[in-house]
Order: sequence, then C-alpha cells, then structure tokens
Amino acid sequence: MTALGLQSGNPSHEAVYLAVKAECATAYEATCGNRANLRPEFSRVVDKFTYNQMKGSAIDNAIVQIYRNAQPNVRAWYDNWGVDGTSRNWIIRWFLYHLFRNRDARNDRKAKSMDFHADDDDEDSE
Repeated sequence: MTALGLQSGNPSHEAVYLAVKAECATAYEATCGNRANLRPEFSRVVDKFTYNQMKGSAIDNAIVQIYRNAQPNVRAWYDNWGVDGTSRNWIIRWFLYHLFRNRDARNDRKAKSMDFHADDDDEDSE
C-alpha cells in the first residue's frame, strides 16, 4: 500500500485498496471464465490458470476493462497515480498478476508439501 501512497490504517485508503482488489477479482473471474483467453499450448489445462497461461491480449483487455469500469473514487486514484486506461497500467497489472499468483495451483503444491519455495524454479515473466 505504501508504494502507492496509501497509508495502512487510513480507512479511506484501505477502502481504495480493497476496491482495486475487488475490481481486479471480477476481471480475473471473467478472464479465467473464457477458455479462449488461454494460450493455445495450455488449452487442455482444467482450472487454476496461471498468469502466464493467459494470452497477453487477454491480460491487456482485462486491464483496460478494469480501468474503464472502475468506481469513480478508484479511477481518481488511478489518475492520481499517473496511470492510464491502457494495458501499460502497471498498478492494475500488478494487482491482476498477484490475483493469479495467489489463486493458481502452485499454492496447492506449496501447501501440500509445506515447502514454501516449491515453485522457485517457475518463470514469472510475461
């Protein structure tokens, strides 16, 4: 939160942070809900998709939609942060990436093995 200029413990700042997370979660569900968003080599994956299994264009479209559909108070923060409604919006991309990261199957492996570095060899590039 502090990297975004938001203060932990400030109710209005925490509300913005939670709103961004909620808006990204909605886009995450929509993106994962459409198998056409998967890169062709991952078309047989059942569920718990990773960020890297999605087409770049699907992620870019999700970012644009999140910005366009943002609540007015959240949009004001995006604008204040100097990010726009394009796919270059690093704040939305970061939130979206972390949603994928926290919900993908790697977390199941780590929890089962109790080895919290079980996925250190995975590449997290775009």
